[in-house]
Amino acid sequence: MHQPLIPITRKHALLFACFFVLYEFLTYIANDMIMPGMIKVVETFHAQESAIASSLTAYLLGGASLQLVLGPLSDRYGRRPVMLFGAVFFFLCTAVIACSTSIDQFLVARFLEGMGLCFICVIGYATLQEIFDEMDAIRLIAAMANVSVLAPLLGPLLGATCVYYFSWRFIFVAIAVCALFASWGLWRFMPEPVGQTTSHGLHIKRVPFQLGVIMRNYKKLLCNKTFLWGSVCGGLLGLPCVAWIGLSPVILITEGHISMIQYGVWQLPVFGAYIMGNVLLQFLTRRSTVAMMIWIGSGIASVGLLLMVILPYWMGNDYVWLIAGLITYFFGYGLCGGPLNRFILFSTPISKGTAAALMSMILMCIQAGGIELVNDLYATHSNVLFGLYCAVVGAVYFLVILGVFYVEHKRPAIERRAF
Repeated sequence: MHQPLIPITRKHALLFACFFVLYEFLTYIANDMIMPGMIKVVETFHAQESAIASSLTAYLLGGASLQLVLGPLSDRYGRRPVMLFGAVFFFLCTAVIACSTSIDQFLVARFLEGMGLCFICVIGYATLQEIFDEMDAIRLIAAMANVSVLAPLLGPLLGATCVYYFSWRFIFVAIAVCALFASWGLWRFMPEPVGQTTSHGLHIKRVPFQLGVIMRNYKKLLCNKTFLWGSVCGGLLGLPCVAWIGLSPVILITEGHISMIQYGVWQLPVFGAYIMGNVLLQFLTRRSTVAMMIWIGSGIASVGLLLMVILPYWMGNDYVWLIAGLITYFFGYGLCGGPLNRFILFSTPISKGTAAALMSMILMCIQAGGIELVNDLYATHSNVLFGLYCAVVGAVYFLVILGVFYVEHKRPAIERRAF
């Protein structure tokens, strides 16, 4: 990889990437470890079954709550201080969840803990996109995704084990301790790209925090059809993933009548496929364009979502018939998720902190709303209906991504990004 910033050694930059991916891993596993334990949380607080998926909704809404503010703040005051605040805040909120005494307190604390997600895309990934050139950034982020995907891969199994031998509260105590260590690592190694020029010639300007300027920038982003509809595509692409995470405890444990340990084992091939998609992405970055990687991954993901309704419809309501489609979808998602994010961020000259903030907020709002919708639909415990929902999302995604590339092709050459 190329030298990131002139004052920063390659080792220093990669150590930052390691501690950042640890922080990202913890924000994801905070949700994935507790999902099998949500059955116990609901029992502890005598709450309704719908609170299981609502816990994920609250977490995602928290992740969308600060986006529009964090981007401009980091453009003005720097990525580093904002990221450090986020890491410490996530640590504190995670510790508070372990002390909750009612389902309402639990959900509110989950919302606050979910704010830790805001800092991943808006601050962390924006920093990585800035300090590395295009293909280096895609390769690094794909490699990091292979680590962060261990959260949904191992989280359910680890969470089920913790709940079986200890308590669901132990999960949040352990994550809080690790979050404190991640906060120290970010304080020690995170660089500050704002106000500097990267080795590949990108100068990151310090943008004044002025309400008028911020509103004009957001207006420009919303008027940029490639950016706006590309962000919608990002939300739709990830929606079946979060829908599965939110409802899989009900689908597998409540409806499928399997143990929490078996629940964790069933997640291994599903999220393992995402890792394999990222492995193929590493190969394609040296031989293909960003657009081509998006097309290949989108096609594979759409086929997987179509299988999720065809197989259960033909073969029956058993959860087993969802798995083949899920594996195919997750493979395609792992292949095109990173390139799609890169494409969206660099479809506009607006500062990447502001662009990442709006993009991330659109993604999470779509996914939070989508989870509540599928949560209502699955009240009948029909896997065919769940598969149909995912297939419709996949069809809408594919139509919108076609429109995004058509609009991008029609833009004046001086405004169009290079593929």
